[in-house]
Amino acid sequence: MTFVSKVKSFVLQEPQNKNESPKVVVVLRMSCLLFMLYLLSAGVGFVITKHMYLAMFSVLFLILYAYALYCSYQDKMAQAYLLLNINTLLWVIMFYVIFGPNTGVHHFIFALIMVDLLLERRHPVVMIVALYLVRIGLYAGRMTCLPIAVEGMLGKLEIYMYVLSVVLECTTVLFTGIYFTKDAFKMESRLQDYNNELRHVASTDPLTKIWNRFRMLEHVEKCLKKYQRGELQFLSLAIGDIDFFKRVNDTYGHECGDEVLRSLAHLFDEEMRGIGAVARWGGEEFLFLFENMNGDDAWTALSLIQTKLGRLDIPYEGQLHRVTMTFGLTEYDFHLSLDDNIKLADDKLYKGKESGRNRVIY
Repeated sequence: MTFVSKVKSFVLQEPQNKNESPKVVVVLRMSCLLFMLYLLSAGVGFVITKHMYLAMFSVLFLILYAYALYCSYQDKMAQAYLLLNINTLLWVIMFYVIFGPNTGVHHFIFALIMVDLLLERRHPVVMIVALYLVRIGLYAGRMTCLPIAVEGMLGKLEIYMYVLSVVLECTTVLFTGIYFTKDAFKMESRLQDYNNELRHVASTDPLTKIWNRFRMLEHVEKCLKKYQRGELQFLSLAIGDIDFFKRVNDTYGHECGDEVLRSLAHLFDEEMRGIGAVARWGGEEFLFLFENMNGDDAWTALSLIQTKLGRLDIPYEGQLHRVTMTFGLTEYDFHLSLDDNIKLADDKLYKGKESGRNRVIY
């Protein structure tokens, strides 16, 4: 196992308390490790420049962070959270007082505020307000006080600490931001997929897999709006009913009837592409909507569908079955309501049934 894999496994270890959010625990641990990396690197700089008392303070703060890490693995997240904040405040204030603002160490407070916002503790507002007050206090102190460090202590060490501050502050902010937003984007994508799936289920007939009544009514409303905008000139509407469908169910069973419905729906869906839409209207009825087609053009298209339907062999349990349908067709009257137009088509359908079936009445 590589070093990176070991660190990843160490940081991502599940919390003992199942009520704790794993994301929150990971952010706390990574924050501790990044702040420890800063102190370790700064400590190396102190040793090289022979400021041993500062190196010892760095070791002390490192030990406190190590204990905070330990607490995160021992179901002591409250203590770990408190240690993270207090320890960070202590060394930030100490280094700021010693070196002044030019090392950029005070910006760790903003990184800590972001971490606190994401840690979801019970009273984060209290801690965040306290951090803001400390930051304001440091700024006010800058206006009245000079850093303790003598000029000889600065120079290369100051530049070194400034680079460390920028790199690790940005790393802390980027990690916490990316770690949380990555999950948010994934969740948003899943919700979008789930909503699309729900919409598809809500608008699809479960047996035939074509549109249901709800989806067709929604589509008709969109077509009517297109007509009002002048994007569409004609609409034609037809209702088709399978002839003697009850006889099919009674003779061969409902499973055979279901297969008939599925086969017809597949044919209608293919034939209506590019010229309109079809939906299962209920039982053995289908509703057809012909877009930008007047009644005559719709009659031609529907007659072709009826011809293909008459040649359709529907296999079921080793036998081939054929059915016929009767259609009632009307050119959409935009002065009437949708229900009235559907009734006109329905009336013509029943005329077709009474006059012998297997025909298109227009």
